[in-house]
Amino acid sequence: MKIRIRESRKISVVDIQGQIDINAAELIETIGWLLKSRKKDILLNLNQVDLVDYSGISILAIAYKNVLNHKGKMKFCNVSAHVEELFKLVRLDSIFEVYLDEATALTTFHYESPIDKKHLRRRFKRLFVHIEIEFRSKRAAKKTWYTGKLFNLSGNGIFLYTKKLLRVREELELRITMKDKRQIDVDGTVVWLADKKIQPQSYPGMGIYFKKMRKQDQDLLLNFINKHITRRSAPM
Repeated sequence: MKIRIRESRKISVVDIQGQIDINAAELIETIGWLLKSRKKDILLNLNQVDLVDYSGISILAIAYKNVLNHKGKMKFCNVSAHVEELFKLVRLDSIFEVYLDEATALTTFHYESPIDKKHLRRRFKRLFVHIEIEFRSKRAAKKTWYTGKLFNLSGNGIFLYTKKLLRVREELELRITMKDKRQIDVDGTVVWLADKKIQPQSYPGMGIYFKKMRKQDQDLLLNFINKHITRRSAPM
């Protein structure tokens, strides 16, 4: 990963090139240096980022919290579809401010109206739905089923509110009982544990990425999402 810092309209623009992964701790150090230099308005330009993995999400969250602790602002621009989908999956898309381009993002540091938020911020749709769900670890010796409440749902995964938290990267089985009582069985991987400070409304909870699903279950899930996503934005 390569990092370049420049200034535009008194905003520190951090250009990142390469991958944001477990080896990207330098980004935390860079943000820390900017804050010590009294540069509290920071824009991360991900135009040349080709990968953000689950460790990279944690690094971005640490950097973001550091900025908040210093009463600053950190925003994102030029985020790829794959990365924004990951933000959505772990419910950080409602925390991180993501903009289509640098010019738009820079403007919002000085002026931001409700119309700006509604029309200029790029976000992927997700379905807010409250459904009871069962899950269990595939590796645990005792195959105990636990329950939780599904917060949001997409074709790639879910965010699950539960007091029983598993470890990041742990594989699990899920049983999702739909509103019409039909059941979807799917294998998943834990990719994120809710951060109590920046996601108090989602804590305790887990972001889970789908790994394996039967074709008929996938069709049922996608049809359910397509049917309901245009009808409401509030939880079902």
